[in-house]
Amino acid sequence: MEFIIRNKSVVAFISFTLFCIISLSLQSTTFTLSFEGIISAVTMPFQKAYNGVQGGISRIWAGFTELTEVRDELMKTRAKLQQYESMTDEMSEIRRENDRLRELLGMKERVEYDSIPSSIISKDPDNWFRTIIINKGASDGIRENMPVIAYQGGQKAVVGTVIEVRGSISRIAPIISPAVRIGVKLQESRFPGLLCGYSGNSNLCKMDYISRAAFIKFNDVVITSGQGGVFPAGLVVGTVLKSYSLESSAYQRAMVKPVVDYDLVEDVFVIKKDIDKDLFEIFDEEKNE
Repeated sequence: MEFIIRNKSVVAFISFTLFCIISLSLQSTTFTLSFEGIISAVTMPFQKAYNGVQGGISRIWAGFTELTEVRDELMKTRAKLQQYESMTDEMSEIRRENDRLRELLGMKERVEYDSIPSSIISKDPDNWFRTIIINKGASDGIRENMPVIAYQGGQKAVVGTVIEVRGSISRIAPIISPAVRIGVKLQESRFPGLLCGYSGNSNLCKMDYISRAAFIKFNDVVITSGQGGVFPAGLVVGTVLKSYSLESSAYQRAMVKPVVDYDLVEDVFVIKKDIDKDLFEIFDEEKNE
């Protein structure tokens, strides 16, 4: 009794607690259910926290999954875009090629001679011979020593001569090659000369054997003379850059810039002209004598 008196506050708290528990149990069908309710009330915050964490992890994982799908779709879209860009480039190149072929056919109508239009497929990197390969050959009617011309900047000019023919391709030696020699003349003064490539690594030509009596001006036009049995007369070759007299010689020399830029030319016309065989036979006879 003395214990209860001394600890009446503790006893009162315990009594009040028991009273609350008994009251709750009386409102339920069984004490077990009330006990389970109490346990549920105690564990409810932890359950909510667990469910929240689990839901957050699920949402994060779903986000990663969606990000991977978006990345895959982006890669597929990028691949398709690259494919479309490649197709656009190909279509542009086809368009340019068609325009070039139409222009080539239009130029053929402007060539006064029976000719074979051809495209350049290779250029010999050798600096001395400077040869050009075209996509037409013996099966197309091309023969050795046929003259070759091209249009550049709207102007028709000499390219060179055919030096080798095979079934479907031919090799051309351009006039900038030192091995090619063409009979030419100054268009205005009509003085003749002999033109060939200046050197193996130059894009210029030299015109030799010009009479000292000829008055040569800058930009004088040089044309084919028709002598030699290969080129028709009157084809434009190039323009004069400068001229000078050769020491101990009765002739002048002119440096000539060809009209055709051999780094840019893509298409040519092979003139179907047979060489003057009689003239070549005379030359051979003179050599043998």
